[in-house]
Amino acid sequence: MEEKGDAACGEIARCTEHGKKLMYFCRVEKQKVCSKCAIMGSHRGHTVVAVEEALSELKESLSAKLVELQAESSEQTSRLEEIERNTTAAQEQAEILERQVQEDFAALRSFLDSEEKVLMELIAAEKQQTLEELRRLKAECLQRVERLKLLMDPLDAALQTTNLNGLLKSHCRFRNPCETVNDPIVRFEAEKFCGPLQYKVWKKMFQIIQTVPEAYTFDYSTAHPYLEISANRRSVIPLRAPLPVVYMDARFDTALCVLGAEAFSTGKHYWEVTVNKKDKWDLGVAYNCISRHGDIVYRPSDGIWCLTLRDGCHYEACDEPDIQLKVQRKPCRIGIYVDYEGGVVSFFDAEAMQMLHVFRAHFTDPLIPLYSPCRLEDGALGDQRLSIFKLNV
Repeated sequence: MEEKGDAACGEIARCTEHGKKLMYFCRVEKQKVCSKCAIMGSHRGHTVVAVEEALSELKESLSAKLVELQAESSEQTSRLEEIERNTTAAQEQAEILERQVQEDFAALRSFLDSEEKVLMELIAAEKQQTLEELRRLKAECLQRVERLKLLMDPLDAALQTTNLNGLLKSHCRFRNPCETVNDPIVRFEAEKFCGPLQYKVWKKMFQIIQTVPEAYTFDYSTAHPYLEISANRRSVIPLRAPLPVVYMDARFDTALCVLGAEAFSTGKHYWEVTVNKKDKWDLGVAYNCISRHGDIVYRPSDGIWCLTLRDGCHYEACDEPDIQLKVQRKPCRIGIYVDYEGGVVSFFDAEAMQMLHVFRAHFTDPLIPLYSPCRLEDGALGDQRLSIFKLNV
């Protein structure tokens, strides 16, 4: 040990071996040494600096570490605040969603209960009316049977005799009763209430459902020349040769895309696109103001929220960076849901109503559907069109 205790009352400590003041610091051994230790002692050849310089360097190093720790502490504090915000938001959003789910299902239950009540009342009224009519017909029928019995008994008694004069008298007394006019016998007309009951109720249920598949259409004026739009404007198919179209600012001239004819800047919207078994397609929404000229990049920062399929199995959400999606079954119809105020664009397997991906954003301009059936490649098999699904109710 080369240092003899700590300095007392400001006195500099001395080397236990040489008795000289410890005025230097050995960077190798990380300790204070005297001049003899540094020149000819055990620290010879080591890097040695003055204690003041070492102290300054150590303070500078510690200050740098302190700044790093303070920065990390600040980062963790910010992270903790974000966790707290997200915790609060999760609780609030979950409560809002729970209330919404309860209200939606309560509305459905109320609708079904009301429909059931109305139908049961109609059945009860029909039953009551039918039974009352049948009771009336039964009472009339019994009265007629009694009257006929009163006529039949004397005749039956007369038939038991062999006295001709008695028979003649009975025959003269007998008068044919007036012809009876019988009302038709009613029956309970159950067929009035039969048929596809659940389907009829399901169709009426659309009166209370706020978001149903909308029958959007394509905008001819935006379609790339290699795209053909059907007469009803709900199907688009890629071509091998361009159509003789008029070029205009609204038309895509490079990207094989077409926009929808309906833009929106408020509300909740849902539509479905039939993709069949195509190996590639692009579907999404974009700001109505996106450029139609040159190549376009699907990314939210450029105002496009898009899902793509390539090679029949590679699904990708075009985000920043792109996100590879794991899709268990190949959907034949894609559902797209947009909540403008809520800042949500969701994609679904429309047949299973299974979520594929959701984008979150803050929309600032009108949105419009964007579609691309992609280029028609040699050897492409099957139906290559995209069709906007229309729900017929």
